[in-house]
Amino acid sequence: MKKRQKRQLFWSLAGAAGVFGVLALALRWNYFFSAALAVGVYFGLWLLLTPRPDLLTLYVAGHPDAAQLQEMMEEAALDLVHVKTTTGKIDDSQTRQDAAALAQTGDRIFDYLKDHPEQIPSAHRFLTYYLDTVGRVLDQYVAHQDAALSTAEVEAFQQKVRQTLPGLRVGFENQLARLMASGRFDAEADLQVMESLLKMEGLS
Repeated sequence: MKKRQKRQLFWSLAGAAGVFGVLALALRWNYFFSAALAVGVYFGLWLLLTPRPDLLTLYVAGHPDAAQLQEMMEEAALDLVHVKTTTGKIDDSQTRQDAAALAQTGDRIFDYLKDHPEQIPSAHRFLTYYLDTVGRVLDQYVAHQDAALSTAEVEAFQQKVRQTLPGLRVGFENQLARLMASGRFDAEADLQVMESLLKMEGLS
C-alpha cells in the first residue's frame, strides 16, 4: 500500500473511531446506530481524502500518445529545475536576473500547459528543445565562469549569452501568448455575440 493510501486509511479509521467513541461511549447512544454513523464517516472521509486527478492526468490518460506526452512534461519539469538551479550559480547579477526572468516565463508556460493539456502538442519544441538548450547554454556559461577563463573566445561567448537571454525571454512570452490565443479568440467571439444580442433586444 502506498504512503498516500496509508494516510488516507489512517485518517478515515481515526475519524470513524472518534465518532463511534463520542456517540457510543461518551453520549451513550445506541451501539448499532453509532456504528452505522461511524461507517458513514469512514466512507465519507475516504472519498474526501481520495486525490482527484488533475486535468493533465485526465487528458494524458485518454490520449493515444499518452506515454510520449507524459514523458515530454516530465522532462520539461526536470529541465526547468535545472535551469533555475544553474541560474542561482551565475555571479553576474544582471545575467542572473535575466536568466531568472526567463525561467519564470518558462514556469508560466509549463503551468499553463498543465491546466490546458490539449495545447501540449503545440508546445512540442518548447518542451523538448528550448528548455533543454537553455539549460545546456547556462551550464557552459557557469562552467567558463567558474574556470575564471578570460580568453577572447570565452568573453565573446559570455557576452553573447548576456545579450541573448532577454530576447529568449521575449520568445518564451510569445510562445505563451500563442498558446493562449485560441482561448482569447473564443472570448472575443463570445463578446461580439453578446453585444449583438444586447443590441437586438434594445439593451445596449
